[in-house]
Amino acid sequence: MELRENGKRDALDILFAALAATLATLLLVLVFALIVRWTAPGDSALLAGNCAIRVIAVAAGVLIAFRRPAGGAAKGLIAGVLYYLVTLLVLSAADGFKNAYFSAVDLICSAAGGAVAGVLAVNLKGRRRRG
Repeated sequence: MELRENGKRDALDILFAALAATLATLLLVLVFALIVRWTAPGDSALLAGNCAIRVIAVAAGVLIAFRRPAGGAAKGLIAGVLYYLVTLLVLSAADGFKNAYFSAVDLICSAAGGAVAGVLAVNLKGRRRRG
């Protein structure tokens, strides 16, 4: 029975992490849009900025949402992939699905950022909580 409860808690951690990361992305995209408008960077800077937004957002979501100190890398990786899929849907819908495209670089950034943040989230001493 405990295994089932832990599985539910892990699933909720992943879902909440993806949703918190999506909200963080929306805020970071607005800030990045202002920076792009003022500075007019090149394409490589836009790609790096987009990847940085994804890593920062998924790390924030994972650090906020993970409560059970187990399976950090796996849960973070899954949260990163789920986050990528949710943001792909949300940002494509905001554009009217005109420029919806899958990016392997963004998926890798999201998944790797989630995995690293998951490891940090479950191993930081002050973050260990029961639940």
